[in-house]
Amino acid sequence: MKVTRTHYEVLGLTRNATASQIKLRYRELVRKHHPDVAKDKATSHRLFLQINDAYEVLRDPVRRKAYDESLTLDEVLKARRAERSRATTAKTTDQKRSVRPPHAPRNIAQLLKDARFAFIQKRLTAASDLCREALRIDPRNARAFAILGDVRRAQGNIDSAIKYYNYAIQFDPADHDTQQKLVKLVSRHISAHSKVQRLRSSAEIRVANAIWWSIVFLLIMLIKVYPGVPIPWLHTYIPQVSKWSWNVVGFLAAASALAGAILSANGFLRHPDNELVFENAGGNWAVVPVGLLLLIGSGFFFWGAAAFYIIVGGLQGSASRSVLSVFGAVTALVLLASFMCEPVLGAQVLLFGGNIAFLSSLFGWYTGAALKPLSAE
Repeated sequence: MKVTRTHYEVLGLTRNATASQIKLRYRELVRKHHPDVAKDKATSHRLFLQINDAYEVLRDPVRRKAYDESLTLDEVLKARRAERSRATTAKTTDQKRSVRPPHAPRNIAQLLKDARFAFIQKRLTAASDLCREALRIDPRNARAFAILGDVRRAQGNIDSAIKYYNYAIQFDPADHDTQQKLVKLVSRHISAHSKVQRLRSSAEIRVANAIWWSIVFLLIMLIKVYPGVPIPWLHTYIPQVSKWSWNVVGFLAAASALAGAILSANGFLRHPDNELVFENAGGNWAVVPVGLLLLIGSGFFFWGAAAFYIIVGGLQGSASRSVLSVFGAVTALVLLASFMCEPVLGAQVLLFGGNIAFLSSLFGWYTGAALKPLSAE
């Protein structure tokens, strides 16, 4: 009699083996039985295929769970067959007849009929008990497993319902009604799991955004804590910003660059290459390289460059919402930074802080565009 070994027996492991133990054992057996190194090529080839088949099933948690359930069911059926065999050997001919009376199939049919009626009446416990009584008589009764699946589904135990539906289909592959129930249940289960994952991912994104925006505001607050010493040569060459220090320049530039990157990475800003150009589709206007004009203009006076963009974009009807969003972020950061400074420095930051903040935010904008997924475009 041919003996079929389980996947665990092929690998020489117990059923409670961990994933790392399975992987380690697989590697040992592959090295030992590989046809290229073994002397008996035919036997090694057969063992090599069995080892690979066992590993492919046990390495996948889903396939391993289904395989374990089938082993458990086979063990139960084997034990019941052995028990019936011992009872048949020990009893007399009259007792043998009483084990399987002629009306047993009719009893199973009545049990399943009562179980279905109990399920319709929402008496789920009674329906489950009747199905189990039917399975004690016929452990491979597909309809009993199907009704048990309906009961577990009504109770909200989705994993158990899927298990019983699988048993029902295994013993009656022609049961299309149960197959449809199983497909719908698995699809709904996967969708619910995906929804949980999306919610979890969304929560993680919100937490990450809160952290990054906190860093932006912390950088602005540092202007008040560490204002620094005014840069000496500014008083001589650029008196309009004579009170500025390297601390002010660095904190404002870093906060603006980080703000631009956050807005871009979150999808609030489209790619800057597509946004920093005016284009009149139906008029006599030529394409205006507004990006270059903004870069040059903001280097001298940001508020003037921003006003030019808004006026031209309004007249042409093609102002970019992304650029306007950057203007809004820069305005908020400059206002907040000016409040962090003493009056004279605050006035200079309010007038000319946008020059640094806008150029830095453009750098962050490009950086965020490079980091975010293509699907966000």
